Amino acid sequence: MPKGWFLLFLFLTGCAGTRYVPQGEYLLRKNTIEVVPDKDVSPSELEPYLRQKPNTSIVFGWKAFLNIYSLSPDKDNGWSRFLRRMGEPPVIFDPGLITYSRQNMDNYLTWLGYYSNTITDSVTYRNRKASAHYTVIPGKTYSIDTIRLGKADTNLADLYATHIGRSLVKPGDILSSLTLEKEADRINTVLRNNGYYSFNRSHISFLADTLKKDGTAKLEVQLPGQGLHKPYTIRKINVYTGYDPIQAVMDSTYYESMDTLDYEGVRFFFSGKSILRPRLIRNMSFMRPGELYNESKVKTTYDRLSNIRLLNSVTLQFDEVPASLQQDTAQVDCTIRLSPGNSQGYKLNLEASNNSNGLIGISPALSYFHKNIFRGGEWLTLGLMGNFQFKMKDPIRATELGASLSLTFPKMLFPVSQKIFTNRIPRTDITASYSYQSRPEYTRNIASGTFGYTWSMGEKFHYTVNPIKIKLVKLYNMSPGFLASLRDPFLIDTYRDHFDMGLSSIFYYTSDNSAVHDKTWNYVRVGLEAAGNLLSAFNRLMNTDSTGRHTIGSIAYSQYIKVDLNSGYTLIRNGHQLAGRLYAGVGVPYGNASSLPLEQMFYAGGANSLRAWQARTVGPGTMPVDSSFSIPNQAGDIRLELNLEYRFPLFWKLEGALFADAGNVWTLPRENADPAGVFRFGDFYKSIAMDAGLGIRVNLSFVILRLDLGMIVRDPVRQAWIPPSQWLRKDNYSFQFGVGYPF
Repeated sequence: MPKGWFLLFLFLTGCAGTRYVPQGEYLLRKNTIEVVPDKDVSPSELEPYLRQKPNTSIVFGWKAFLNIYSLSPDKDNGWSRFLRRMGEPPVIFDPGLITYSRQNMDNYLTWLGYYSNTITDSVTYRNRKASAHYTVIPGKTYSIDTIRLGKADTNLADLYATHIGRSLVKPGDILSSLTLEKEADRINTVLRNNGYYSFNRSHISFLADTLKKDGTAKLEVQLPGQGLHKPYTIRKINVYTGYDPIQAVMDSTYYESMDTLDYEGVRFFFSGKSILRPRLIRNMSFMRPGELYNESKVKTTYDRLSNIRLLNSVTLQFDEVPASLQQDTAQVDCTIRLSPGNSQGYKLNLEASNNSNGLIGISPALSYFHKNIFRGGEWLTLGLMGNFQFKMKDPIRATELGASLSLTFPKMLFPVSQKIFTNRIPRTDITASYSYQSRPEYTRNIASGTFGYTWSMGEKFHYTVNPIKIKLVKLYNMSPGFLASLRDPFLIDTYRDHFDMGLSSIFYYTSDNSAVHDKTWNYVRVGLEAAGNLLSAFNRLMNTDSTGRHTIGSIAYSQYIKVDLNSGYTLIRNGHQLAGRLYAGVGVPYGNASSLPLEQMFYAGGANSLRAWQARTVGPGTMPVDSSFSIPNQAGDIRLELNLEYRFPLFWKLEGALFADAGNVWTLPRENADPAGVFRFGDFYKSIAMDAGLGIRVNLSFVILRLDLGMIVRDPVRQAWIPPSQWLRKDNYSFQFGVGYPF
C-alpha cells in the first residue's frame, strides 16, 4: 500500500492514535460513569469532576485532532510543527488520577446532600488503550424536618421573617450544602438591600441536628447577635464626570482644581464644562442621598452607567463616614468616577470578492460617529457606503452608493417608565437613509426612515421594535424590453415603484454577550417585518392603477409579512472553534401586492453566505442566472441555508479555516411562476447548492481580516455533484474577502 493511502487509512480509522504513546503506557480511550441505582444525579453531572479526560471527539467517537497530531512526522520540521499545532497530543492514561477522580465525585455528592457514598473503579486495557469505568452508589440523605431562626439581632430577625416566603430551604427538602449556600446568599442579599452595608456572607451560618430522628435533620439559621450590625444610609453622592485616573495620580492638585455643581442632592465635579449633563447621570442612578444603602440599586446604577457608550470605565466607591461626623444612623458616602473615551471617531469596512469568470465585487463603507452629540450620551452616526461590481476590460458594471444618518438616545423618548429597565439602558433609534443604484437594466432610488426602540432584559435577551418604518422606491431609465425579457413573469411587479409603511421587530438571544468569545456559545435571532396592513384600512379612499392595486400619489403600496430565523452554535476548545449556523426565512406578499419588493427578497452567495458563488448568483431553485441581467440579481421569497466552519490557530496572528455551505433561495408557488424556482417540500433538496473551501484569517484582536476560497461541490442548476478534480476549474470557485467571521 502506498504511504499516502496508508496515512489516510490511519487518519480515518483512528489506528494512528497510539503512534506517539510511549512503550509500556496507554492512551486514555474513554471514561464511563454508572450511577447505581439511577437517582437524581446523572453521569454527565459527574463527568466534570474526573481528573483526566480523553482526547476530543467530534462525531461518533472520532478523535480527529488526535489523528492529525499522529500524522506529524518524527522529524522536527515545519510540516510536523504545523500538524501538531492543529492537532492534539495523546492523553496518556495516569492510574494515579483515578483516586483523585473518586475523591472529587465524592465531594460533589456530599455537596449535593449524599453522605457515605461508595465509588469504585475498574480499568480495561486493550490495544495500548485504557478505558476507565466508575460505579457510583450515592449514600444516605437527610430530609429537613424543621427550620428555625436562632437567637439574633431584632432588626435582622424582622427582615428575615419578612422575606421568609422566598426561602430556598423548606421542610421536606434534602439537607445539602449547595442549597444552604444559595439560601445564605439570598439572606445576605436581603440584608444588604435593606441598609446593611457592612454585612457579608460570612456572618450567616447553619446548624443541623441529625441525631434526634433517623433520616431527618432539624435546621437552625444563625445570624449575628444584638447590636453587632446596623443599617447605613447614604450621606453624599459625588460624581466625577470626566475622571482621568492617570492625571489623578500624577497631579496632586487634581481634585482641588475642579469646578463643582449641586444638582438635586448630587454634587458633580468637572474641569471646564461637564462632559455629560447632570440630569442624565441623575436619571441613570437609582441611588439617592438620605436613602438606605441598597446593593441591588448600586448594581443597577453601575450597569446603566456602564452602558453609556461614551464611557470607557465606571467605578462606584463607598466609604464609611467617621463616627464623629455621623448623625443618628450609620452613614456611607458614594463616589462615582466616570472615565470617558474618545467622543468621535471613524470606522472603515471593506468586503471584496472575485470568482473564476472574472466578476469582481468591492463593497467599501465609511462611517463617522459622535458618542455624545448633545452631552446626554446621544450617539450620532453618519455613514457612506458603496457597492461596485464589474469585469476588467468590460464596460458593463453595477454601482450602488448610499448615505445614512442615525441618532440614538439612551432612553425611551416617549413616556415610558425607565424603572422597568433595571440593567441595560433602553435606546430610541431614529434613522434615515438614501441609496442610489445604477445597473445596466435600470436606475433605482431608495429613501427610507425608521423610528424604534432597543432594550435588553438581563445579559442574554435583547429586543428591537420599530413601530414606524417607511420606504419609497422609484425606478428610472428602465432599458427597453427589460421587463418583457424576464424569465419569470412574476418578477415584473418587483421592478415597479412602490411605497412601504409598516413595522419590524427583532428578538435576539445569546448565551455569551461578550464581544470576544473564549468559551462555547450560541445565539438565536428572530426577525419579523410587516408592511401595508395599516394602509389597507384606507383602501376605499385611494385610487387604483391599471393592475387594480391601490396607490398613494400614483405609487402602489406594498403589503407583505416576512419572518427569518438565524441561529448559531460555536464550540470552543483550546483555541479551536467549530461553528455552525442555520438560516431560514420566508416572505409572503398578499392584499395589495403580488410579489415582495425586490429589496425585501432573499438572496444567497457572497462573503457571508454560499462562498463559492458571488452575491445574488444562486437560485432561485434550479434556475440558471437570468441572462436579462448584465450583473446577476437572483432572488426569491424563501431562503434556507446551513453553514459549518472549523477554525484553528496557525502561528503569529494567523488562523486557518475549513468550511462547507449548503442552501438556496426559492419562490413561492404562484400563477405563471417558473417551476424550476418554486419551493416544494417533496423535492426542494434536489436544488440545494453546496460548496466547500478553506480560508485564512488575520486576527488582530480589534479586527479580523478574512480571505476564503469557496469551491462548488454541488451545482443546483445541473443538479449534479462536482468531482474534486474539477473544483478549481473555471466558473467553479470564488474568492471572498471580508472583515470579521462570516457567522
